[in-house]
Amino acid sequence: MKAFALSAALGAAALCEAAYNTVAVDTRSLEDIYAAARKEEGTLQVFWGGDAGSQGDSVRQAWADRFPDVKLNLTVDLSKYHDNRIDRAHLEGLHVADVAVLQTLHDFRRWKNEGKLLDYKPATFEDILPGEKDADGAWFSVRISSFGTFLYDTTKLNASDVPSSYAELTDKKYKGKLVITYPNDDDAIAYLFSLIVSRYGFQWLYDLAENDVQWVRGTGSPSAILSASHNTTSTRALSFTSYNSGASFFATQAPEAPEQIMSWAQSAAIIASTPRPESAKLFLSYLTSFEQQNATAASGRPSILTNLNEQYGVSPDSNITQVSGFRVFEQDRNTVEWWKNLFEEVLGSAQGKGPLEVYPNP
Repeated sequence: MKAFALSAALGAAALCEAAYNTVAVDTRSLEDIYAAARKEEGTLQVFWGGDAGSQGDSVRQAWADRFPDVKLNLTVDLSKYHDNRIDRAHLEGLHVADVAVLQTLHDFRRWKNEGKLLDYKPATFEDILPGEKDADGAWFSVRISSFGTFLYDTTKLNASDVPSSYAELTDKKYKGKLVITYPNDDDAIAYLFSLIVSRYGFQWLYDLAENDVQWVRGTGSPSAILSASHNTTSTRALSFTSYNSGASFFATQAPEAPEQIMSWAQSAAIIASTPRPESAKLFLSYLTSFEQQNATAASGRPSILTNLNEQYGVSPDSNITQVSGFRVFEQDRNTVEWWKNLFEEVLGSAQGKGPLEVYPNP
C-alpha cells in the first residue's frame, strides 16, 4: 500500500514537473545558430502577413546579405489566407511553412493548444514586451505596427487642413479626397473602425460612406493610389489606413487625444513540423535581436524589447494607443465578425482584386 502511494506521488510529481518544464532561452550567438542552420537542407519557408509583395523586400535583402548560405522564401499574403493554408496543410498531412509571422493573433493560442507550434525562446525572449509572448515560447511578437495616423499628399493638402480627429472626416471639405481600406476585409482596420464608431456612433459611419470615399482592399493600396494620384488632377489626397512609403510629398500627422489609433504586436511562431528547425530559430532570433530591434527604437518607433524602449524613450503605449487592445479584440471572433458584418452592410462587400494580385511577391 505504501509502495503504491509512493509510486503515485512520484508519478504526480513527474507530471507536475513536465507541466512546468519550459524550453530554456537560446543563448547561442546568431553566428552559432547560423552554423547549425547551414547543415540543414532546403529553403526556409516563411509565411509573412501583409498585403503587398514589396513589404517583404527589406527582410529578404537583409537576410540574403547576413545569412547567404541559408536560402529564404518569404511569401507575403493576407494573414487570413496564410493561416488557412497552414491549417489545411496540417489536415492533409503536408508541410507548407516553417515560420509564420502574422497579424491574426488569435491563431497562435489555438495552434499552441493543437500542438502545431515548436516552443522556442530567442536570446532576447525575457526582454520582449510582457503580454506579447507565450510563457512557453510557442509564439512571441517581432515588431510593432499601427494604423490610424493621417497620411496625406502635401502638394494637395496643407498641414493645417489635415483633420485632428476622425470626426472631421465626414466634413464635406474632405469629399472626394479620402482613400480608405475596407474595414470588413481586414481585422486591423476593423478594430480601428470599431474604436471610432464606439466613440462617435453609427451615424459617423453612415456619413463617411456618403463622402465619396474610394474604398480599397489592402492597407498598402491607399498609399499606392495616393502616389499614383500625385501630379494628376485627382483630388485623392488623404488616408488613415495605410503607411508612409517614404515618397517626398507624403507627410503624416497623428490624431489628437483622446482619439485612439490602433497598434499591435505582429507575432511569430515556428511550425512544429518544420524539417529546418535551426533555420527557423535563426530567422526568429534575427528578427528579435538587438541588432535588428535597435534600429527600430533609435528611429523613434517602439520596439518589442523593453530595454531598448527605455533607452530611447519610446513606448508602444501612449495616450492615443494601447498595443494590447488588438490582441484582446482578436480573441473574440464573434465580436470581430459582428463588427465586420456591420461594416459590410453599410459599405458593401469588398470589391476589387486581392491586393497580392495587384502588388505580387517577386
